[in-house]
This record gives sequence, structure tokens and C-alpha cells, in this order.
Amino acid sequence: MTTMTRLIDEERSQLGIFTALGFSKNKIISKYLLYALLASLSGSLLGIVVGMALFPTVIYSAWHLMYNLPPMHSFLPFKVVFIGVVAFTSLMLMVTYLVARNSLKEMPAQLMRPKAPKNAKKVFLEKIPSLWKSLSFTSKITARNLIRYKSRFFMTVIGVAGCTGLLVAGFGIKDSISGIIEIQFKDIFDYTNTINLTDDEYLDDTLKVLNADSNNEQAVPFESYASKVYLVDGDETTINMQIFDDRQIDRVMNLRTLDDGQALDIHGDGVVISEKFARNNNLKVGDELTIESSDGLKATVAIDGICEMYFQHYMFMSKALYEDVFQKISHPNAIAVKAIDSEVMKADLIDIPHVKSIVDFEPMIANFQNMLKALDFIILVIILSSGSLALVVLMNLSEVNISERIREIATIKVLGFNNREVDSYIFKEILLLTIIGALIGLPLGKLEHNLIMTVINMEMVMFGMKLNVLSYLYAFLITMLFTVIVLLLMSRSLKKIKMVESLKSVE
Repeated sequence: MTTMTRLIDEERSQLGIFTALGFSKNKIISKYLLYALLASLSGSLLGIVVGMALFPTVIYSAWHLMYNLPPMHSFLPFKVVFIGVVAFTSLMLMVTYLVARNSLKEMPAQLMRPKAPKNAKKVFLEKIPSLWKSLSFTSKITARNLIRYKSRFFMTVIGVAGCTGLLVAGFGIKDSISGIIEIQFKDIFDYTNTINLTDDEYLDDTLKVLNADSNNEQAVPFESYASKVYLVDGDETTINMQIFDDRQIDRVMNLRTLDDGQALDIHGDGVVISEKFARNNNLKVGDELTIESSDGLKATVAIDGICEMYFQHYMFMSKALYEDVFQKISHPNAIAVKAIDSEVMKADLIDIPHVKSIVDFEPMIANFQNMLKALDFIILVIILSSGSLALVVLMNLSEVNISERIREIATIKVLGFNNREVDSYIFKEILLLTIIGALIGLPLGKLEHNLIMTVINMEMVMFGMKLNVLSYLYAFLITMLFTVIVLLLMSRSLKKIKMVESLKSVE
């Protein structure tokens, strides 16, 4: 809309000549519709080629850092491409038609003259005499122009809000994904390694070795197995069952709620399940589940709490409750160890039989951090995309603003305004609109971020929804940086305005 408004305003006199020569309005409008059509199709084609080559490759590379994937095979989704091109092109043609038709409402004689400036209107600030009198001349002009040019106001605010919103969403994606690995394996799991045993015959000997070394801060045994879960509606799923002594679990696990971080325990007569599992199966505190023991016995338990958890589905149960509902003794087959140096801990266990495997969280964290590096490139693409949006909107609107007010600008130059004062006279309005648009874009970006994170959530993974304050700050500052770049570029146009030629009568 900003581009076509600028184009049609620049060719205003041509519109008047064509109309005076007898060309119909539809004939004249078709010229601009053809321009918009060619630009839209060219842009769509470029977007398809670049998008199909860039984004799948970046996403595949990011996942390939975490998983062994088969080779990537690209294909063109014709249905999606068709919908995108048709929707985008139709929107551009509609906007062009409306802008051109609006200009052609004027008489040919009026079209051959420069557009008459709109009448100034009083603003609500004028009703506060003390405040209005304290404003400078340029500030008063700026306040009136915000009301004077409504379409320019909304186009700038919407364009800048879209730019800021994209930036907030981009930084927010990294916040949400980068935070979960630290929370899961540093805050919730307060241990560094899991030692898996073939049975509990050498459990006591293993614990003695671990506790004898000061390198190991904590060593807590527990039973772990994959249990079937039978839901009330008849569905069946699986969950990682973790059975701890309720007096020891707090040494290696920080179970807490997602919303308010309230501590949870397994001292009661129920179980604690992970948040993602509860969401997937529409479960809440107080609901009942039928679960299985390690050897297939079934029992029904109630949900006492739902805990924050980002990877896999977990159910935490006290050893006492397990033995009570299944009427069998729990046999620990794993040990949660918090070690200062995992390699030292592994060396301690080299002579211990029945150690099936040792899981070290550090390599998992390192792999995830490698994946986050690919996100930096995605965020760079988002910054460049949003920056292009801001530059196009602001530069076009600035050009329209200057072309419409060229006689006004020449007049204040003749009256003795220096270059800095002329810049302030014109650009203060744009700067204020940008700030308004950026502030509106911050909550808009939060909504975009929530939508994206909801869509990309996977079966076994829950992404965070929180945005860091710095992400809002970065988005706002980058938007303002793009604005300053535009103002610096447009400042040259103001300096090139020739006062005498601009003030000459068109008659």
C-alpha cells in the first residue's frame, strides 16, 4: 500500500493527463494493476526459490545435530505454493485498485496540480493550555500532523508493529528453546549421571564406592521402567516410571509446578506426572490412572501433582506407595549421581559388576547447544526480513511525506530554518509513529511467539513460553536502529530540495 501510494502520487499529473485525454478509469487503473501483478509474481517466485532452498536446509541441519537422520529430499508443495501466490497477489491487486481508484476520484484539472495539503485539525493536547504552550513549534506541528494524515499514521504503525513483532517472536523462539535444556538438566534433574544396573544384587556395594569418593556429591537409588498407562476413556499409552524413596528424592530431583514453581513431593497417596503428559491426555490433579508394575501387575492410582518437565513423559511415585498398591517390593535398578567430574565417577565403577550403562547428561547438553547455533542463523534471517519490512514502509512513507509537503519544506527553509531544524520538523513525526508502532509490536510479538511455540510442540517435548526482558529490549532497539538508518538516508533528500523551484507556481 505504501509503495503504490507513493507511485501513484508521483505520477499524479499523468493521471490527470490520461483522464483529460479520455482514457477510462479502468484503463488507467489497469496500468498499475499490471505493475502490481508483475511485482507480486516476481516477488513470489523469488520467495519460493529462496525459501525452499534456505529454510528446509537450516531446519534439517538443526535437527541433524541432535539425531541421525536420512538424507534430505526436497520437493515442491504445489498446493501450498498456489495458495500463497494467489493470496499474496490478490491482496496486492486489491490494494492497488483501491489506491488508484481513490486518486481518480478527483477532477483532471485537480490531478494535474500537486496534491493539496490536508487541513490541520486541533488535537486533544490543545485542550490542556499549560501543556500545549510548553511544546515547541515543531512539536505542535508534529502533534497536528498525526491527526492530519490518518492513513499514513496507520500504515506506519502497522508496518513497524509487524517488524517489532517478528523480532520479538524470533528472539523468543531462542529463549524458549535454549532455556529448556538448562532447566531440565540443571534445575529439575539435580544430578549429572544415571547409572543403570542389571539388578540390585550389587546395589549396596555400588553405593558404598560412590559415597566413599568426595567427587560424588549425591547418590540416590531408584527403580525405573516403562509402564503402560490405561486412561479412563480407554486409550493406552506409556510413561517412564520413576520410583524413589520419598525421603531421598529431594536430594536429586526438584519437582515443581510449571506456572508458579511451587514445590511438589511424593509423600502422599498419589503420583506426580509431567506437564506434557497431562496436556496430551487432558489430565488434571485428582484424576485416576491405571498403571502397571515392572512385571505387569495393574493398579489404579490418583494424580497428586503435575510437574514441570520438558523432555519425555515421567511419572514419579514413592517406594511406599508402589509396594502398597502392587503388594510387591520395589527393586532399584538405577542410581542418580551428582558428580563433580563424571570421568572420575566412571573410573570408580570400572570394577563393579552388573553396571549396565552410565548416562552422562553433559554430551546431551552439548549436542543441544550445537543445535542452538543453527537458531542464530534463523534469527538473523528474521532480523533481515523484519528490517526489510521496516525499511520499505518507512522509506516509502517518508518519500510520500516529503513530496506532499515540498512547498511547505521550501517555505520554512526560506524563513531561515537550518538543516537540523528542517529534519526535526519532518522526522519527529516519523520517529514518534515508529515508537508507537514498536510499543504495539511488543505484545503482538508475544502472541506470535505463543502461537509458534504451540504449533511446533512435539509429542515428547514441551517448549517454554517465557520471553526474556532482553528480547523485548533488543527487538525495540533494532526497530529504532532501522528507523534511524531511514531518517539518515532521507535527510539527504531534504538537503537537496531547491527552494526557488519548489515555490514556483505550477500555473
